[in-house]
Amino acid sequence: MNKTTLKLAVAGILLTTGMAGAEPLNVEWLLRGGLSWKGQLFGRDGDWIELKRPEDLKPVRVGANTIKELIFEIDLDIEKVSKMVKNREFEQVVATLEKAIDPFTEYSDIPSNLTKYNALLMELYYRTAQYDKSLAISSKIAEDDRNPELQEKSRVYQALALIDGGKPSEADALLAKYGWDQELSGDASPQKLYIAAKLMALKKQYSEAMLLIARVIAFNSSDLEWMQPAEMLCAEIYTELGLYDSAEEVCRQIDVLYKDSPEFDQAQQLKLKIEKLRAEQELEESLESKEA
Repeated sequence: MNKTTLKLAVAGILLTTGMAGAEPLNVEWLLRGGLSWKGQLFGRDGDWIELKRPEDLKPVRVGANTIKELIFEIDLDIEKVSKMVKNREFEQVVATLEKAIDPFTEYSDIPSNLTKYNALLMELYYRTAQYDKSLAISSKIAEDDRNPELQEKSRVYQALALIDGGKPSEADALLAKYGWDQELSGDASPQKLYIAAKLMALKKQYSEAMLLIARVIAFNSSDLEWMQPAEMLCAEIYTELGLYDSAEEVCRQIDVLYKDSPEFDQAQQLKLKIEKLRAEQELEESLESKEA
């Protein structure tokens, strides 16, 4: 095949007549070969992405697997979102983020700057007990090594979503995969100790769980990111064991030390639960006394 014929063949593959659908999206695309362009994204046809630079007469088709990263323009008020997160308006933040990234969901399999927004969604889905959704996002980010810190965080939420979603066997397998079921001494990271403690509590192995919580508190007292949930887990385990006075004491500590935190909200909910459990216990004891 001569050069002229080859050029015509390539042009025949790349040039398209345009795809009907949604409004084009402003985007910068980085190719694996090191090239990058800015322009508009017109749509997708399977493994092909249709893009157009300002100087192009027509859009061109680019193989999705040749794209290193897509950088989208996201219509999102970051200051407003940050304020809602601070105020723990998690459900409103979820709705806002979902709306902002919805136009780009068709390209979710391609690396992009959406990862940081999805990471926030991952955390908020977990906070709002949408564990399957949190797991879906965290599992994807966990395989993305572009940002090691974010990758590690996603693995934490993978484990938490499995545990709080009531899947101990899958959580066991995940911890073994990452080596988080080994070396759970005081030198272990607080997140590893906390995750292992939650898993033990799910299995009703409360003694082992309390030992791991004690290590979080004893060796990581300045790390509030993990101290707070560890103390909340302690109160929850006391409640499961029927040690309501101890659970309430921990809740009071959380009230004082961790105001304006998710754990503060959880402590209020747990105190209401304990109040209900006490009433049920008193009623049961009263009925047993009458029968006697």
